[in-house]
Amino acid sequence: MSGKFATFWDIEKQRTWRIYILFTFLALLYFASVFFIFSIIKLIFYLRQSLYMPNAKYHLFGADTVYLIIIAFVAAMLHWYYSNRNVVSKILGLLRAQPPDKNDRYHGIFNNVVDEIAAAAGGIMLERYIMPTGSMNAFALADLQGRNVVGVTEGLLSRATREELQAVVAHEVAHIVSNDCLETTITCSLFGMYSEAIAQLTKITSKREPSTSPLFEKESNKDAMTLGAISIPLFMLLFFIDLSSQILNMFISREKEYRADAAAVRLTRNPQSLASALYRIGTHWRGAGSVGEHIRPIFILNPQFSKLDEKEDAFATLFTTHPPLARRLQIILNLAHINLDTIAERMLRSNVRSTVPEHEKSDIRFMAQRDNKWQGPFTLMQLQTLEWLEPDTKIKISGHKEIVQANELPALSYFFQKRNEPIWKLRRICPTCREWLIPQSYEGLYLWRCAYCDGILAEHSKLPRIFVREEKSFTDRVRRIASLIKEESKLKHPRFNLLLNSINRRRCPKCGNPMAHKFYSYAYHVEIDECKECKVTWFDADEIETLQCLIEMEEDQ
Repeated sequence: MSGKFATFWDIEKQRTWRIYILFTFLALLYFASVFFIFSIIKLIFYLRQSLYMPNAKYHLFGADTVYLIIIAFVAAMLHWYYSNRNVVSKILGLLRAQPPDKNDRYHGIFNNVVDEIAAAAGGIMLERYIMPTGSMNAFALADLQGRNVVGVTEGLLSRATREELQAVVAHEVAHIVSNDCLETTITCSLFGMYSEAIAQLTKITSKREPSTSPLFEKESNKDAMTLGAISIPLFMLLFFIDLSSQILNMFISREKEYRADAAAVRLTRNPQSLASALYRIGTHWRGAGSVGEHIRPIFILNPQFSKLDEKEDAFATLFTTHPPLARRLQIILNLAHINLDTIAERMLRSNVRSTVPEHEKSDIRFMAQRDNKWQGPFTLMQLQTLEWLEPDTKIKISGHKEIVQANELPALSYFFQKRNEPIWKLRRICPTCREWLIPQSYEGLYLWRCAYCDGILAEHSKLPRIFVREEKSFTDRVRRIASLIKEESKLKHPRFNLLLNSINRRRCPKCGNPMAHKFYSYAYHVEIDECKECKVTWFDADEIETLQCLIEMEEDQ
């Protein structure tokens, strides 16, 4: 794995000739396609002409071949230009990747890790993105304009240790520094990117919710036939483009992953963390069936498990972009002087979750003085909703005579520091109590909680992050409710209506419009209130915890 470092000029020359080869192959692919179609058309004309002109001759190659070469070259030029223009932004859009949330603790750790590895790699400028999926994987992108991107999934962020995250980021940065990433991105841009887009479109057209009303059954059947007719050409187009993408993947060497692993060990001096990270990703869901399957070369591991990937014969080397995971692990573990059993045992111990139930809510109540009059009683959280509460406001424990200033309580002192942040300037009102909601840390990010009814308001974009993280322990009550809901859901007809009848619909805490009262989904029958305009969901007390518990119970099966 060790070897002589290539100079900058060696890397530039290697990058240039590989790009030339990719373009040449693209032009040849276009020429072969155009020539094949043209030859069939020419053969049909020849057969018709030979019926009344027996002396007519058929020439496979002729002067028209020159025109076909020109057409193929122009088509390849246009394909190359439009595919590589803003290619990084296009792929990020397909992956639905977003920049890190500055108010998310997990995202903050990712930012810090990228800064550390970028500095260790010589101060390289890196953009960082996160895919909102529970799968575990990481990717890197680069383009001819100099953009360099490192990305991870929410699943990796939530399950990997900080040292493992460092190793994964170092691996992806190594791809960028060596320019392997540029070649991979260009290869994916030519066909893989279109395969991914068509695959997503095919999934959308194939998905269709069953009608809950017999009145619309005929219309539903017609829609299904229409969608089926649309899906057929999409599948055919996907097959052709995916085949072209697979052919281009032959230009991506498996060796690039070995080189990146070696570079990651040099950057972090921690082969054990790289091995445990790869083992953790390899033994979890990598993204099969989700986005990114058709641009697999950009990921640290193939999102879809393939038996061919785990082979080392000439055929596998030619037609796969990732080397066998077992081989990669063995090389790295030899550097760490440990075996795979040690990694598996340590990971098993780190995955054991605390079963300690949540603490009971405190019964302590406080009185707060305003205009020389005592108001209350309030809990500590309820005090934070009072707009007139200041650091020098006098407070006392209900039933006691001792008076202190609000900032003398550690919890309120911390609150006075935090409430100057922008997130505290946003106003949301509880749809039940009509009291102001306050931002509160939950699973590493901020949600809006009511201090009176304990309801929670969550943006839709944050829910995947919450459900994939497993910091929170559940009370016996929540576990009992989740078990009852799980059993009840088995009795429901799969075509039951998600929407629930509600006479007095709640108002959205953000826009004030009526929200839809419904079950969260067909799989998880937790009642929620949803505003599709603002893309927020209101959970009553314990509902979001119950939903988390249900999802974890499903994953443990």
